[in-house]
Amino acid sequence: VQGGPRAVRLRWAWALAAALAVGAWTQSGVLGYVVGRARLPAVLAVHYVRPWAGYHWITPYVRYGDVVMARDLPSRLIPAYGAYTVTPGYPDLFLPDEDRREHAAQRYYRPGTPPGVRRDILRAYAVRWVLDDSTPHPVPGLRPVARDAAGDEVLYAVAP
Repeated sequence: VQGGPRAVRLRWAWALAAALAVGAWTQSGVLGYVVGRARLPAVLAVHYVRPWAGYHWITPYVRYGDVVMARDLPSRLIPAYGAYTVTPGYPDLFLPDEDRREHAAQRYYRPGTPPGVRRDILRAYAVRWVLDDSTPHPVPGLRPVARDAAGDEVLYAVAP
């Protein structure tokens, strides 16, 4: 195989074009965030994933420093909005009762836990807010305050 500078440049141009085409295809899902799903070609619209909305919807109610009872994933994200969670989102070496808190949160959300036990857990950690799914909540003293945009999660205020 023999090739001069022109042939080498041509090969590099084709390699670059192929790399750009592959890159464009792998990033095509991002295009939907820019133009919206309705304007995507059908082949791309099928794979469109609606952007995650976050927990900013709780900020009009939950103040900085308030304690929120939340499940695992929300416990990792809610502290970014200024609130504390009963369970740390990630391992915390400086929290001596981390295991007890994890156990309390698991017990709180476990089906069949008596309402009185749930209420005691809320009192023990001075919880002001509970974030749960949209099924009716069996704990007396909780008042629904807000729902996320999809209606999947509900923020409940804990009565003092």
